[in-house]
Amino acid sequence: MGIFSVWPYAVLIGAAWLVLSAPVFRAVDEPHQHGRRTATLDGLRGFLALSVFAHHLVITHGYIETGIWELPPSAVYTLLGQIGVMLFFMITGFLFWGKLLDSKGRPDWTALYIGRIFRIGPMYLLAVGLMLAIVAWRTGFTLREPAWTVAAAALHWLALGLSPLQPDVNGYSGTGLILAGVTWTIFVEWLFYGSLRLMAGAARGTPGGEPLRFAGGGLLLCLAVLAVASWSAELSFARPTPGLLVAVLAALFAAFFSGMATACLVRRDARPRLPDWAASLLALACLATVFLAFGDMVGPLQIVLVAVFFALVCDGGTLFGLLSTRPARRLSTISYSLYLMQGLVLTVVFAVPPVRGFAMAGPIRFWLVGGLCALLLLAVSAATYCLVERPGIALGRRVRSRQAGPPRTGLRGATVP
Repeated sequence: MGIFSVWPYAVLIGAAWLVLSAPVFRAVDEPHQHGRRTATLDGLRGFLALSVFAHHLVITHGYIETGIWELPPSAVYTLLGQIGVMLFFMITGFLFWGKLLDSKGRPDWTALYIGRIFRIGPMYLLAVGLMLAIVAWRTGFTLREPAWTVAAAALHWLALGLSPLQPDVNGYSGTGLILAGVTWTIFVEWLFYGSLRLMAGAARGTPGGEPLRFAGGGLLLCLAVLAVASWSAELSFARPTPGLLVAVLAALFAAFFSGMATACLVRRDARPRLPDWAASLLALACLATVFLAFGDMVGPLQIVLVAVFFALVCDGGTLFGLLSTRPARRLSTISYSLYLMQGLVLTVVFAVPPVRGFAMAGPIRFWLVGGLCALLLLAVSAATYCLVERPGIALGRRVRSRQAGPPRTGLRGATVP
């Protein structure tokens, strides 16, 4: 068995599913709302977060060996991370374009952004605070740079992901790697939330009309740019070029537009529906094709295949029942904590010399330690969800309700929207 063998990932996913079946994880259960358009997504997020963890676990092996944080030479483990991130962006596009569709492009913007701040902020601040504590410990609790430079760098990190700059703090090289470099996606998410105000006008028609043409047109434009960028030159993450940057940006925008187009499609009253077994089979076939035929997600065909997979899941495909199981929903509930805490767990565990030495002695030992990291990550994420995320969400709801004020009533006492 090698480091890049696929079966340890499958064992890791299965072990996580079994562990989350334990009664102790009932603490993270949320009321299951039947009939929601996003019901199947409630079982998908967790598997995506664990896939990103496996991606970073393999990268960590190379980082310990060479001191370079880079994509692994394995197409499977490269795609696990890239597909996971792309699907997270599709989910964001689906959910928030859906909010605009349901409100005819006129949501309560203040409530929407307050909700995002309290959903993202508390857990983000905890993760960044722990990262800064590790930096302070590794720099001997002494200033290696002027105090104002250290403070400015820390403030960039503490800006809830709104700052595109994520600098090293106190001269500690690779500060962001303590969090496995995942926080760039938070900034991209904020960019999308901000763009919703600009796109709101396009959401004021029927989902199958102007909103679908807008989202579909945006997707086609991104795919065209991606095709030109990827086919006009050989793109390689090992040799960054302006063409690669254009291709990556086009792929990210395509992910959001894919989610937006799917939100329109699932709201159409008359649309063909596949039985669950057929939708699940086709969805898995699309995903398998990406893994078998491609080495990364920077290409139009890859985006289309993953977008079809996503649309089938959103339309009720449960992947043969997997996404509707209670452990899958629990895994998804704690997925944000799992996503932000994975780098901290890997940093702390592999910082212990005997553990690191044991893990680097062979692939089986490394995956054993990686499995223990995954179990620790599940436990930590469940705790932070209960102690940080859930209270933050509840506080955000209270703030929004106070901001909205008491409901206005009409002449007959009916609530006025």
